[in-house]
Amino acid sequence: MDYKTDERVLNAAIMEHPWMDFYLVSLDETRALVRGTLDISYGYQLQIEFIGVGYIDCPASWKTNTGKRVFSKPSPETLPDEMRQRLFDNNGGDVFRFAVDGFHGPWFAHIVAREMRFKSSLGQAYLPW
Repeated sequence: MDYKTDERVLNAAIMEHPWMDFYLVSLDETRALVRGTLDISYGYQLQIEFIGVGYIDCPASWKTNTGKRVFSKPSPETLPDEMRQRLFDNNGGDVFRFAVDGFHGPWFAHIVAREMRFKSSLGQAYLPW
């Protein structure tokens, strides 16, 4: 299974599913691993790796509505000044953003990293943990 890097392709892969739960399964000094699944007890459909992580603002797990755009890579110039200063304080890279369906309404999780790559299963097949 080959890794892909296009955020539009990633968003399309997420939106193929009726819903998706995400889990931050690994985080070290410079790498973060997020997996998306329909049912955690069977495995996962999507694995996203962030390399050269400089900032992370996301829960350990979250649910998302796949009926609309879930993943995006906003340009730093489009972000409010306060957010841009926080995200890029003593680091660099690209901003990667997930839409989160919170209990009190939707919001966004952010990861700033030099690189993002992902792999996904075919259809709704499960990849083993």
